[in-house]
Amino acid sequence: MKHVWMNGRMVKWEDATVHVSSPVVNSGLGVFEGIRAYWSKEKSQLYIFRLKEHVERLFFSSKVHRMKIRFSKKQVENAITETVRRNGYREDVYIRPLVFRGGMWRTPETPIEVVVFVMPTPRPERMKRMKNGVRCCVSSWRRIPDAVMPARVKTCGNYVNSHIASMEAEAAGYDGAIFLTVNGRLSEGSGANIFLVKHGILVTPGVTSDILEGITRETLLTDGARELGIEVCERDVDRTELYAADEVFLCGTGQEITPVVSVDHIAIGSGKVGSLTRKIQKWFFEIVEGKQAKHLSWLTPVYG
Repeated sequence: MKHVWMNGRMVKWEDATVHVSSPVVNSGLGVFEGIRAYWSKEKSQLYIFRLKEHVERLFFSSKVHRMKIRFSKKQVENAITETVRRNGYREDVYIRPLVFRGGMWRTPETPIEVVVFVMPTPRPERMKRMKNGVRCCVSSWRRIPDAVMPARVKTCGNYVNSHIASMEAEAAGYDGAIFLTVNGRLSEGSGANIFLVKHGILVTPGVTSDILEGITRETLLTDGARELGIEVCERDVDRTELYAADEVFLCGTGQEITPVVSVDHIAIGSGKVGSLTRKIQKWFFEIVEGKQAKHLSWLTPVYG
């Protein structure tokens, strides 16, 4: 990593520093986005997936936290594209725009800092998880309710909840964790939305289940379902429905489309990645690599 966009200018990676007294360090008072860009060997191009929608959500998260970004949405989009371009990657990358209060105290004079950084995400490691699937457990920790913290907002501090659940799962020998709401309904994975397949129907918890309203999730519920001819259903989901499902998968910027082959040591379906999940994976990667002309509007080319 060479360059980071920080408050309107490019700085060297080692100079992109934050003071130890900053609330983003001391209180988690920041918001962020996780965005992926996919390298297409065929077109020698790096495509950022749904950049506009991610920036829209970044501004929404900032609004909820009463942090006014001093740049326009278009300026932030351009900053993201230029930061990726300046680093010169010719591989898949993860992009993180970050907005936070820059001073010790939350006052009207405290500057609102905006930073963009990028890092490579080797595809072989990710594809192994997507090919073989992961083993998850239902966490003993519950998903933060909207009455306590705005769960649909990408607040930095929200992810303490995810990290605690992930550490518990990993200590028990699992690959990941699944959250229930405080009322015992299915919520989401640790940092990812979750889908079940039952009798060919795609089922996912609704937006009032303390989920992050994921952009990948929305992609599957709208265009994905229509183009693949899949019936979808958003509703409350019980824990035991996980065990009864034919297929389960996680989705999001980080997880992309990751199959879950067992939950709490109970095999999902046959215990192998299901056919509908494979179909969705194929459709998704054709889009992000620029192979579907009708969805090129979702992609922002970095080079040229």
